[in-house]
Amino acid sequence: MNLRTSSTFYCPRQVIKEILGLIYPVLKICFPLPNVKTIDETIDKIKKDKSSIARYGDGEFLFIMDKIGYDYQKYDEILSRRLKEILKSDNENILIGLPVGYQSLANLNRRSQLTWKSHIVWTYPRLRKFLDMKKTYYNASFTRPFINFSNKTVSERYFRKVKELWQDRDIILVEGEKSRLGVGNDLFSNAGSLVRILGPARNAFTRYHELLNEIVKHDKTKLVLLALGSTATVLAFDLGKRGYQALDVGNIDIEYEWFLRGANSKVKIPGKYTNEAPGGREVEDIRDELYESQIIKRIL
Repeated sequence: MNLRTSSTFYCPRQVIKEILGLIYPVLKICFPLPNVKTIDETIDKIKKDKSSIARYGDGEFLFIMDKIGYDYQKYDEILSRRLKEILKSDNENILIGLPVGYQSLANLNRRSQLTWKSHIVWTYPRLRKFLDMKKTYYNASFTRPFINFSNKTVSERYFRKVKELWQDRDIILVEGEKSRLGVGNDLFSNAGSLVRILGPARNAFTRYHELLNEIVKHDKTKLVLLALGSTATVLAFDLGKRGYQALDVGNIDIEYEWFLRGANSKVKIPGKYTNEAPGGREVEDIRDELYESQIIKRIL
């Protein structure tokens, strides 16, 4: 039984979060947070400079600090080491994204604010040694511009700006076999073309080298979009070093689905792996001819 996600321990977890949240203001004074750009600044930078971005979330930080795996990625020492190395990397063409909680809590709903306050108190004093406090970080949450926001009126503008990143571009989409980004919605309707490489829905890092070798067979003029959990963080960095523009887009499609539905909570999206929603890890098969025609490789 997973103490972090089991409904049995929901109340004790909330009590612990509330206690940690009370410490947050003091912790920020003792341990100033790194410099993290806003979502707008992050999207604008990617668009202007055709930058790559490798993103970190709470899962990656718990993976590094507490050696805790999660449903779609078991703990792996090599993956942990790579995640640590990338945090301090210095490549002007590759942005490193930290979560929105490290930039501002201003427009987050109360539940999300509490989550980030408690998470930062728990991990940040230990995480600091893996960060470069002189470095400018970017906002990993440009792919999560809806469900955790208090004022959701900004979400439409954010999605419109994100979609501009692949306007008329030829896309190589590397995703988990049950993720199905853009299927059933218009997320990529403005792209020039789109092909898919499918990786494992779970523990994708076990096929890391095969995935990387398959991607680099393609021309560097193509935009690589990645949705493979922590594996995408490392792939985005390594592809960026090789001259590709690679964006770790993570949850963008699920967030877009919630936005289109006007969802008030994290609900399961039929036919798509919805990790954070009840029942979302059980994914139905689909029949979609366009989706099937876009798949050029399965590495499962």
